[in-house]
Amino acid sequence: MATRAEPKVEVKVFVDEENSRVVFAESGREFVDVLLGFLTLPLGTVVRLLGKQSQAGCLDEIYKSVDGLPTRLFKTEACKTMLLSPINAAAKRCCQLKVRVDDTKHGEVYVCADTSCCAHVEGAFSSVRGAVCKCGKAMFQLAGERPENDCSTSAARGGDFDVAVFVKEDVKFIVTDDFHVAPASTSLMLSILEKFEVQDLSCLEQRTLQLSSDKMISLLKRSLTSKNPLTGHYFDLAIASDDSVTDILPGNLHPQQENDAEYTLNNVKIKVLQTKDNSSVLYAEAGADFADLLLGLLSIPLGSIVKMYGKCTSNGCVHNLYSSINGCADGFLRPGCQISLLSPNLPPFFGCGTAKMLQVEELSPYKQEIDGCIKCFKIGGFRDLARCWEQHYVYNGLENVYTYKNCRADVKKSSLFEWDPKLPKGEESGTGEAYVKQGPQSFMVTDNLHVLPLSLASSLRVISEAKVQRKDLVEKELALTKPQILKAALVTRKALSTALLPPKEPAPKNMKKLHHQSFGLY
Repeated sequence: MATRAEPKVEVKVFVDEENSRVVFAESGREFVDVLLGFLTLPLGTVVRLLGKQSQAGCLDEIYKSVDGLPTRLFKTEACKTMLLSPINAAAKRCCQLKVRVDDTKHGEVYVCADTSCCAHVEGAFSSVRGAVCKCGKAMFQLAGERPENDCSTSAARGGDFDVAVFVKEDVKFIVTDDFHVAPASTSLMLSILEKFEVQDLSCLEQRTLQLSSDKMISLLKRSLTSKNPLTGHYFDLAIASDDSVTDILPGNLHPQQENDAEYTLNNVKIKVLQTKDNSSVLYAEAGADFADLLLGLLSIPLGSIVKMYGKCTSNGCVHNLYSSINGCADGFLRPGCQISLLSPNLPPFFGCGTAKMLQVEELSPYKQEIDGCIKCFKIGGFRDLARCWEQHYVYNGLENVYTYKNCRADVKKSSLFEWDPKLPKGEESGTGEAYVKQGPQSFMVTDNLHVLPLSLASSLRVISEAKVQRKDLVEKELALTKPQILKAALVTRKALSTALLPPKEPAPKNMKKLHHQSFGLY
């Protein structure tokens, strides 16, 4: 049997070979749809797709923290799964993309295997494997994907996708090297050529690229780490290590310079071990509330980060995709897509303190009526509900009797409702917000936001690696009221030092000049 070709999107790039750069690209809706889909991806998915090498601030370390923390520190086992493989609330649309970068199984429904559980009128299910049913049993049995959100239906079409996802059909777009997107026009083309000082148009060479899922994932990484992702991809340039952000201390991260008084924390208290000269924070000793705030970042969609902070990484250009939605591409999006891209939602029960702070709304839990009893649903899933209705005739000694073959239930309709995967065994209600189990346990949070259980061995190791003398260290207790730590998590490897210490004063200009004069540079 012939192997089905991997879906690819086509894009034309116009290359200035002499200067080794892509001036701009022209594409149809399929390529632009995939680019805009980047904004719907949860940060945890971004890190996972990039092999924990996103180079976006401290996100890789936060992800590794969740992976390494014992399951017992989370409210439920499913909480860890939710952060490592978060669900995209826009999955229904993204399943229609010709090239899917996210391999998460969205829309899957899990139930417990007990066919007598809730078998009369309504049944609990979860979109997260391993969630605890209200009967106390774990939901590991797959009942298929919700019919209206079944990605396998799209996949079965063999990559022949004719459905517009985010942008309207039959529109040609220009995509700049730094990912500004706009409908193609002569005036825009001339403006770009003028910007790049291209006088002789014959020097531009046209090339057609066929981009698979792996290539689009590479562009996703370049959008976070480079201002020229198309040039980097076309010339196969190595993605530079983002070590340059290590010592950046953006002044706008500090409370006295932020205009975000309405976004406050509920007095989260931490103790920090830092140098007396305010040069660095070695680590913070914190409770579950602070740990949950940091780990919860992984559930937040990329577009929500851009909405709150604008440029969400130090060297990337993904924010240009976001600005294009309200800018040049406005009016060329399908109805309802502008809102879902500018303000991406969270799936049901993925809300947390981090989401509240960043003003990311959560969708309502899913409910559905099905034509079949719960018992048959658990046995056959969505695809085999007909088993509940299958009929045959039997002879009872007097006459042929019409009866059901597989199911004796009188009621052949029932309700499904989504169950909170953050609820531990035996609980039927709760706050449903925190991922981390609230309690007396303490955590160590390093400067690069690696979270681990507090231990003296870990403390001594961090101090030893910092090569700081005991006499130069001081412990301080802080009450966090501003969310600058979340922005720092995205733009620097030294998030605690960046967000919690006073900004470093730049060297006086006259001192710089004097230094250079001594070497004859002036």
